[in-house]
Formats: sequence, C-alpha cells, structure tokens
Amino acid sequence: LMPTLFDTHLIDLHSQPSIQSHDLLTICALAESEGMSESLESYSFDQFLGLTIHLFITTQSQDTREQLAQQLTKFGSAAVAPMVKILWRMRSNRSLQLLAQNSLQQMAPFALIIGLSHVLDRETDDGLRTVAIQMLVKLMQDSEQSVLLSLPKLVSDMTWRLLKRHLLAETNCPTDEVICFSHNLPVEMNIIFS
Repeated sequence: LMPTLFDTHLIDLHSQPSIQSHDLLTICALAESEGMSESLESYSFDQFLGLTIHLFITTQSQDTREQLAQQLTKFGSAAVAPMVKILWRMRSNRSLQLLAQNSLQQMAPFALIIGLSHVLDRETDDGLRTVAIQMLVKLMQDSEQSVLLSLPKLVSDMTWRLLKRHLLAETNCPTDEVICFSHNLPVEMNIIFS
C-alpha cells in the first residue's frame, strides 16, 4: 500500500481564501443593488460565500453575475463545491455554467485541486463526482510539473485512488498498472504515479 502522502499543512496553506475586505464590500454593494438590505457586516466567511453563490444564481443582471464570478475565485477551495454543483445542476443555464467554469479555471491550481478532492470525498451524487474527476484530470493535463508533483500531497487517499482508477479506465490498461502508466501516460503524469 502507498503511504499516506496527504499533507494537512500544505492543504491548510493552499486552502486559504484571498478575499479581502474591499471584496466583501463589493459583494455587499451588489447584494444591496439586488434588494438585500439586511446587515451584512456581521456575516461569517461561510455566510458571505453562501450569499455570493445565492446572488450568482438568482440575479437577473449579467453584469452583477460577472462581478460575482470574479469574487468567487477569491473564496479559494471553499467555493469549488458550490461551483461544481452549479456546473452539474444548472445545465439548462449556459451563461451561468460558463461563468462558473471560468471562475473555476481562474482559481489557483492548488486551491482548485483541494476543492475538487473535497467534492470527491464528500459528495455521493455520481454526476457531481464525474464533473469533479474530469476537472481534476483536465487540470493535471494542463498543469506544470510542480503542480503534478504536489498533487499526491493535496488530495486524500480516496481521491488518489479514484483518480488512478479513472486514468486506468481512460487508457484501457491491463491489470499491471506500472506497465500501463509507463507506456500510456505523458511523462509528467508518469512521475507522480511511479
């Protein structure tokens, strides 16, 4: 068995949101323009994230939605699960999906990896899990080697196994994983699975 490489300190570091007070003020102003006049000053981080997601989904203003999409990237890994849910459950609203997808693509790679791992660990909906694993594979294909080398430290053992199983299924590998990986995966990905 592979030893646990999951590094909680690394995860804590890269899970941190980059949202600042001026970003929260922007969200408050957007909420007020949408008719939400409640006192937002005492909101917690999770409440602000929930408010931002709510406004992102319910607003009729494309300009407001675009501004909220920019703010969502600053919530870090905490925003990944709600955004993946939007991608999966709001398939009939193409504009909303595109903005959610763009927000996820603009996130820092480590925060996105951590958030996708949380989706894979916590969600039971196969559709959500499929979206998350596909995004994780795409991220691996598009990432620099430093991101790939950190991957085992950023995801849980369960996510790691799901990822390996998914990649094996995609490459139609025989049961010998080592031979399969050495012949069918790009060199960058071979490094992390060896």
